[in-house]
Amino acid sequence: MTRAVRRQPIATKTMVATRRYLRQALTLLAVVTLMALLFVWTRIQVIQLGYEVSRIRKETTDLMRQRDRLEADIAELKSPDRLSRVASERFGMRLPMGDEVVILRRR
Repeated sequence: MTRAVRRQPIATKTMVATRRYLRQALTLLAVVTLMALLFVWTRIQVIQLGYEVSRIRKETTDLMRQRDRLEADIAELKSPDRLSRVASERFGMRLPMGDEVVILRRR
């Protein structure tokens, strides 16, 4: 039995253990690195989405203001006073006299 023990070099056992430890350490390092990269990537995505949300909110606010202005313009353009003024100035229209009114009846 002493001969079998002498034939096995002690350095080989130590090298196998060292390689196993090194492989485990590198695997752990790779996993930690991947997790860190994943964390950083998700944070960047959150920041970019936050910027996009801010941009969309600003655009929505601008569009709502524009809609309000356009609705005010429509109301002004449809006002009876303006229509009456445009009809008389531009087209020479006037209110009809009593004998110019014709009433139509349905059959």
